[in-house]
Amino acid sequence: MTKLALLLLLLPIGLSGQKMGFDDIDGRKLKPWLVKDKAAYQMAYHFGDSEAESNLLLLVDAGKCYAQISWGEWTNDGAKWLKRFETLSNVRIEGNRFFSSKTNGEFVLYIDKGDTTRCLKVYQPWSGVTEKGQYEVGFVAGKAELFVDGQFPQASLRQLSSAELAKMSKADLQLMRNEIYARYGYLFKAGGAMHTHFSKQDWYQGQSADVNKFLTELERSNLLLIQQAENK
Repeated sequence: MTKLALLLLLLPIGLSGQKMGFDDIDGRKLKPWLVKDKAAYQMAYHFGDSEAESNLLLLVDAGKCYAQISWGEWTNDGAKWLKRFETLSNVRIEGNRFFSSKTNGEFVLYIDKGDTTRCLKVYQPWSGVTEKGQYEVGFVAGKAELFVDGQFPQASLRQLSSAELAKMSKADLQLMRNEIYARYGYLFKAGGAMHTHFSKQDWYQGQSADVNKFLTELERSNLLLIQQAENK
């Protein structure tokens, strides 16, 4: 056995090879992140780096959990940067453990040189910066509401109520409903009112004629409520 092979065998498990972005981290510095209310985990978690970066947006509302991964990629000709989304299903939180259809993990604290970083450790990474069998750690990039664009972000952040919608004008209800689709880059009819409105928004990027697969269960529920309010 070579000296290098012997050294690798003697390295403590979790010491190297695990990733936060492109950086290796010391797994021994990860501690459980425990909270009294799982709503405290409602954050955007940043994974990967550069063109391999993505955010996992985690929402907790009325005991239900929702998660969605967003990232960007160039078109084949390299002319345009497109937003991409993947909505996860079967999302739940038990203690500090995270479960979903795509990946499972734990909410952890990375404590290094006196600094504490809140993180989500996932065991089935998607960014491509890790090797097979490695986990990846995504750090808190900010509160969830900072990552939802538009005039009516609440339609994508929490369950709306019929009472609050009844106080809104039909024009605002229509805008709120279409804004949900606009956040995913829905292509509105050229020259129409929604196309004219959203084309003026810095965050809007029309790129797809069908965005229904990206909608979260929360957004689908709110769309029905908004439509009911519009019809009254």
